[in-house]
This record gives sequence, C-alpha cells and structure tokens, in this order.
Amino acid sequence: MSISRRDAIKISAGSLLAASFLNHAAGIGCAMGPIGDKLESWKRRLGDVSNQLGQGQISGLQWQEEMDRIYGETPVVELLKMIRFDDLQDSILKQDLQESGEHFLDIAIPGVADAVDGSEPDQVLISKLAYVQKGRHIPPHGHGNMVSAFLCVSGDFHVQLFDKIEDREDGMVVRQTLNEKRAAVGTWSSISDYKSNVHWLTANSDNCFLFTCKLNRIEPERKFQGRINIDMRTPQVLGPDTYRAKKISFRQAAEIY
Repeated sequence: MSISRRDAIKISAGSLLAASFLNHAAGIGCAMGPIGDKLESWKRRLGDVSNQLGQGQISGLQWQEEMDRIYGETPVVELLKMIRFDDLQDSILKQDLQESGEHFLDIAIPGVADAVDGSEPDQVLISKLAYVQKGRHIPPHGHGNMVSAFLCVSGDFHVQLFDKIEDREDGMVVRQTLNEKRAAVGTWSSISDYKSNVHWLTANSDNCFLFTCKLNRIEPERKFQGRINIDMRTPQVLGPDTYRAKKISFRQAAEIY
C-alpha cells in the first residue's frame, strides 16, 4: 500500500495555504462574519463524518480521506480562538514533561466532541491538543482498530508516515510513505488501519502543538490496540523504504524518544 504523489505533497501545500490564511486574517482583524460561518461549517463536517464512521456507515479509510479534505480547509485562527488555545498552551507548558516529551490535553468542540473527562468512549470522536517539546517526539507507533488525524496549529514538525506491512509478536514490518521534514502550521496527516497506519512526529521548534481527532474501536468485532511502539533507530532494512523494527514498551519509547 502506498500514498500517491498528491497525498505526499499535501503537507507542503498545506503550509503555504495556512501561511496565506494567517497573514490575511492578521490584516483584516479576523472578523467573525464569513470566517465564523466557515468554522461552523467545518465543525458540522467534522461531526458528521465522525458520526458516520461511529455508526458503521463509512470505513476508516473513507473517514481518513474526508478528514484530509476537512483539515485542508481548517480556519486555523478561528479554531484556536474557539478552543482558547492561549490558555491551554499556558496550562500545558507548566507541566513537568521530563519523562516524556509529549503531553495531551482533552478539549471540547462545542456540538461535536464532549469526551473531556479523561474517558475515551468507543466509536465517538475524541479531540485533544497535543504538545511536543523541541527535539522530542511522538514516538513511532502504529494502532489497531482506530483512526486519528493530526493538524499542526503551532511550530513545525518532522512528520514520517509508514504503511504497516506485517505485524509480528516481536516486531513490525513497515514501508515509509512520507518523510516531510518541515511540516508547519496548517499541515496535517491522518492514519487508519488501511493507509499510513504508523506515524512518527518530531518537534523541530519551540511551541509545537497539534490539534488531534481520533475514534477508538470503530469495528467492534476486531481487536483494539492503542499504541504499538516500535524502535526505528536501527531497524533492519528489507528493501527500498522498507524496514523491520522491534516492538518496545511505552516506557522504553518515552526513554528513547
């Protein structure tokens, strides 16, 4: 399974679109008229496609493809206002992240996602704000029976995506589908069991934040797996962009990455 050239360049294209939007918004003072309407439309689309997935009306791959379109049209400035990003940023930056370089904070999207009490209900959209310290990582990992999508809202990241080719008890065979070294505000990536199941994000700068959405246990008959961490420091090279990597624990991943 591979990503098309169009998919591979969407991160770079997203950067340019986001930069243009942010510059324009600064110039007009972010009036709430048309932009506010755009945010409401964006929220409805986000809720609708996630409800469709949760109810089994679409597949994880279809959700992923629609999320690529939705994230590509995100009114970033208004989204940050709605979730009170400045306040959340201050709260996260006060956390002690010595053991792990990442921190996730539940957020509510009015009328869309309400799971903000630390619970992660099945087949329901869960939204979070993620922070990664400069030079640290969201470690390379895959999932089972879940989907997620990340949108960069601050800083810039090195984003690597992989298709999971084979899942063994002690390791995983993966093929790299994307290696974007400078993914800035407005860029995004998504994963499902069917496309780019493994991701690895590294913070290139200070104040690296991601808006994330995910749904767990979307196919009730299949096994659910949260993070399946792998060690990509010295994987066995099997062919062009194809590797066999050892599985590691959450604690090992936090120590390494």
